[in-house]
Formats: sequence, structure tokens, C-alpha cells
Amino acid sequence: MRQSRNFLPRLRWTLLICGSAIAMMLWINARSDKNLYKLLNEKFPLIKNIYTAALFHYVDEIDHEEFFEAAVSGMLNTLDPYTAYLVNENRTQLQILTDGNYGGVGLPLQYRDKIVTVSDPPFIGTPAARAGLHEGDIILEVDDVITRDLDFDDTANRIRGKVGTEVTLKIRRAGESKPLTFRLVRDRIKVIDVRFSGMINDEVGYINLTRFSSNVGKEVKGHIEELKALGMKKLIFDLRSNPGGILGAGIEVSDLFLAKGKKIVSTRGRSERSHQTYDSPNDPVWGKNDGELIVLVNRFSASASEIVAGAIQDNDRAVVVGDTTFGKGLVQSVFNLPSAKNATLKMTTAKYYTPSGRCIQKRQYSNWSKNTSINKDKEYKTAAGRSVYGGGGIAPDLCVELPLLTAISVDMRRKSLFFNFAVKYANAHPGITEDFEIDQVLVDEFRAFLKTRDYEFKHPIEAMLDRFKEEIIESGYNPALIGQIESLEAGLKKTKDEIFEASRKDIALFLRQELNMKYFGVSRATQIGLSYDPVITKSMEILMNKELYLTSLK
Repeated sequence: MRQSRNFLPRLRWTLLICGSAIAMMLWINARSDKNLYKLLNEKFPLIKNIYTAALFHYVDEIDHEEFFEAAVSGMLNTLDPYTAYLVNENRTQLQILTDGNYGGVGLPLQYRDKIVTVSDPPFIGTPAARAGLHEGDIILEVDDVITRDLDFDDTANRIRGKVGTEVTLKIRRAGESKPLTFRLVRDRIKVIDVRFSGMINDEVGYINLTRFSSNVGKEVKGHIEELKALGMKKLIFDLRSNPGGILGAGIEVSDLFLAKGKKIVSTRGRSERSHQTYDSPNDPVWGKNDGELIVLVNRFSASASEIVAGAIQDNDRAVVVGDTTFGKGLVQSVFNLPSAKNATLKMTTAKYYTPSGRCIQKRQYSNWSKNTSINKDKEYKTAAGRSVYGGGGIAPDLCVELPLLTAISVDMRRKSLFFNFAVKYANAHPGITEDFEIDQVLVDEFRAFLKTRDYEFKHPIEAMLDRFKEEIIESGYNPALIGQIESLEAGLKKTKDEIFEASRKDIALFLRQELNMKYFGVSRATQIGLSYDPVITKSMEILMNKELYLTSLK
């Protein structure tokens, strides 16, 4: 079998790396675990023999670079979703997101086992976030090109592109029986920490933090000081859908609200080096003496967001409002691999714990269990003696349920139809003022626009009927059943008019947000969203009632 000239040096280099890594583990663990020493001593020759046999004797020639990376990925995939061997492609993606200014849809991506996956919730306000893409979505196709036929860079480059152009993504999502299709319009993606900061009324300030970068502490501090100068007496700090970031950033933000010396978070892992406790190093910028504080979270608030929410809740500094957080409480450390060019190892080495001792991690990460319930048997106490519970994630002091959106409005948002209409409408009506209303005429104009785009809402029941018809044909059931199904489909088509009419409220809200975004920018669109937000409404109710606020903290 033919081998490339550099095959043998590459094989020796590969085995040298494996041997060095295992030797290091043996040196660390030999004195404490003789069984581990024996196990590794037995298994390493087996790995070497399998690797060598496959490369020399497999029926087809093997790409030894790809084979080696597959072996590494196979080992790491048995650990948890956040431990990864990062080669050049992932490092390039990280650099793009760090620069934070590019044409695209706002998706943070990761390459695992030759699959491009959405690694974190999309950045707030971006086309991907507005369309409803989620963390964990697997990118199957980009504009009908199957991603398994592409490498990571090619896939990411196809998703990015000129602002204003369209890209269609087909994704696979856990819990969905069939792939979902999203038609997105690329926008200028500028990744910032504070998406919006301003006064809701004469007393209440609002800060929306979308991520945690290395400069987030200074940025949030600056916004707090600006709002204080405007007369702020109460603050709503919004961490909803914030995927988090680095540990130090979470500590810096917590420090802005907590008295000096208060515990913020601790980390614990298997090694003694991972046992760390972090206290607030400075006097607060917005402490108890400055005014009331409410922190907003939801099921997409993760990592550093949970560190902040947990520290503030356990120290009784604020009322936490919203929904139970994501539950990502794993600490990753980056190990440089000197022998591997353009590659690093990102490995989970510890877990986060709140000041009361709660572990933030919710899921059984080794098998990525879907059990997300809070364990009421694990009771902890805040500084003031309030009961809080373990099991992962941060449960709010006050849970607010969001109204369900209609299926057709979600479908139209997923296909970026509200965005496309806003672009078309703004070009035809350049002179709109901020007090414009979404009236019946405008909604009807949007409906006419849908016809020009050949849009047809496919009700979930229709998809079930399509599958049933396929089964009838394939299995040879009574053909008369097809006629009955087609009668049902005809009835559903008439019902679609009623579905649209029943969704006018949701449609009007999305149109108002997208048109304000197009005409007046992110800040105005955010203000519009806040005015319709039931979580904000409940938070204002608490803040404007001192007794209710204090009762929530007892």
C-alpha cells in the first residue's frame, strides 16, 4: 500500500505525543493510583498496535492526519460537550468572534467530530437570534450544500457574507423528528457586551448585558455611572439569553454589586489546583445603599451569567426574576500542545459553586442527560437565611411565564419574513416618525407581501398527514384513506386564514420591532420590546413597591 513520504515521521510523532501525554499522566498519578498506572501501561501498546495496523493494512489508504484527529475526538467525546481538541479552524472562528465585526447571522459555531454545531446561544438581536436558532443546533446544509462535504472554514465562510444577502440553513435539533429550515438575511454583526442601557422612567435604569468579554467590568461600570448621573434610583440588570464568558469577567461584574469581601464563586475539581474561592475585591458601584436591584435570567442564561445571578442571589443583594437558568457550571482550562501545530486542548477541569455551596451544573454532562429539574432535596441557605435549592442552574426568586407565540408567527420569523418586509417597506416609506402605529392596513400589506414570496404556512398537522400518506402508499393500506386525508388537508387550508387572523397581535409586535430596528436602530427596537415584555412589567411592579421588594428578599 502506498504511503506518503512523511507518513513514518508523522506516525512516530503521533506516537511520541501519545506516549508523552500518558507518561505525564503516569507521573502525576502513579503514586496515588497504582491501578491507573497498570491500566495505562497495558492499554497504550494496544492503542499503538491498532493505530499502526490500520495505517499499514486497512484496505484503502488512510489519511493519517484525519485518522489521528478522529482518535483524539473519539476519546474526548466520551467526556463532556465542552472538552474539545481545537485545531486551526476553531481558532479562526474564535478570532472572528473576538474581533466582533463581520457580515453574518450571529451564530457562534464549533467543530466537533466533523460536525458544525451552534456552540452557544446566538448573539442577541442578530438574525439567528430573531429567527429562533438554538445552542446545540447542528448545521446540516448551507444553501443546499451538505456541510459534511465541507470543512469548518468553508461552512463558516458560506454562512458569513455580504450584508443584506440571504442564506438558508437546514439544521437538526434534538427533539425534532425532521430537520428545520431557516432563511436568514445577513446583517452587520458587531458583538458587544452591553446591547442597551437607558432609563425606563425617571427612577428605573435598565442595562442589557449580552455576553462577558475581558472588558465587561469596565463597560458595565461605565453604564451604571452614566445612569446614576441621570438620576437612577433602581436598576434592572438583564442577563437573559446571555451565554456567559470567562470566569474573571463574571467575577468583575458581580463585584460591581456586592460589598467588599463577599464570596462570589468557588471552583472545585479533582486536582488541588482547581480548588479556588473568589471574593469581591472592591467596594460596589451599585450596592445596597445605592438602590434596589433586579436581575433577569432565563433558560438561556449560562456560565458567567449564572455566576453573577448566583452570587447576587446568595448574598441577598437583588431579586432574581424570570426562569431557571441553563445550568452550565463547568470550568474549562486550555492546555497548549507544543508538539501539535495550531492546536490546543480545551478540557473541563472543575465545577462552579455559588456562595451557598450550590453546584451550577444542571445536566449530567458525561451523557448530556436532559434531566433539568431543580432538586428540592438539596436545600441551601442564602446569607439572610432564605432557602435556595441545588440540582443545577439558578432558580429565580420569582418565576414569570411568557405567553406562547402562535405557530405561524414563529414560522414567519424563522424565515426572516418580518425582516424582509421591513426592508421593503422602509425603502418605499422613508419619512416615518417614531410614533407610527401598526394598523390593519399595514398588517394587510404584510399579508400581501407574503403572497409575493410564495409563503405558505405548513401546519404541524399537515406534516403528520403527509407522513401518513407516505405510509399508506408504501405499506399498501386502503387507498380510500388518501381521499379522506386530502379532505382534511382542504379543511386545514381554509383554517389557515383563521390562524393568520388569530395571530395578528403577535404579527403586529414583530412588525413593530423590525420596522423600529430598520428605521431607528437597536436601542429603539429594544425599548419597544421592553414595553411589551411581561418580565419587565413584573419587575417594575416589584421595584415600585418597596414592601414587595423587601418581602421578596426575606
